Amino acid sequence: MMITGEASGVRFVATPPARGGRRLVVVWHLMGEPGTPEAMAEALPLAGVDAWRLHAALPAWGQGPDQVVDGYAAMVESAVAATPGLVRAARQRWGCDDGPVDLVGGSAGGHVALTTAARGVVPVRRVAVVNPAVRVEAVVRASIDVGAIESYTWTDAARAAVEPLDVLARADELDVPLLVVRGEQEYPAFRPVQAALCAAAPHARLVDVPGLAHMLVTARDVVDAEVTAWLA
Repeated sequence: MMITGEASGVRFVATPPARGGRRLVVVWHLMGEPGTPEAMAEALPLAGVDAWRLHAALPAWGQGPDQVVDGYAAMVESAVAATPGLVRAARQRWGCDDGPVDLVGGSAGGHVALTTAARGVVPVRRVAVVNPAVRVEAVVRASIDVGAIESYTWTDAARAAVEPLDVLARADELDVPLLVVRGEQEYPAFRPVQAALCAAAPHARLVDVPGLAHMLVTARDVVDAEVTAWLA
């Protein structure tokens, strides 16, 4: 059974636990594939985790002219700000317990999960991210490498907008168990910062998955099993 709803302006789909658990897992999808809560729930169902799984929709991309300030950075900040409301809604609607929650995300959704945990926006028990964005500079580099954008000119405003989203610079604040699942074919721009994050964060584990590209379209069963085991 999948439940649809909205909280704090964020659409979500939620799946109840099979064994009556009252924990909560908040999952953020990728900007590419899977790019909706429904698709992420199919790709990463986490059915073996005895908890409510709330798959949330990333906020809409900003309409301003700057792809970093008005687009990506604004989207991540909006998702982080919405997380407490999502958690409150889950507790009110389904009786989830008031203990720390688990956070999961892929790519940009991983950036949301990591930033939420590092800032202590909500109490967090564990984090699991798949091919996560860690620094916006790497997101821009990867976007240029794959041809999503032709170029980007950094401004003082852009650097000010991305500084609070530099998870690597705040790795010591990720004082929770952290799993980073990285694809064998992950973007070259992402790989070094992901490795550096795992080396710097106090309780991090890095798992490389053969055959997995940046998008979560292959090796889904392997990724689901790794994240499920981490959150169990």
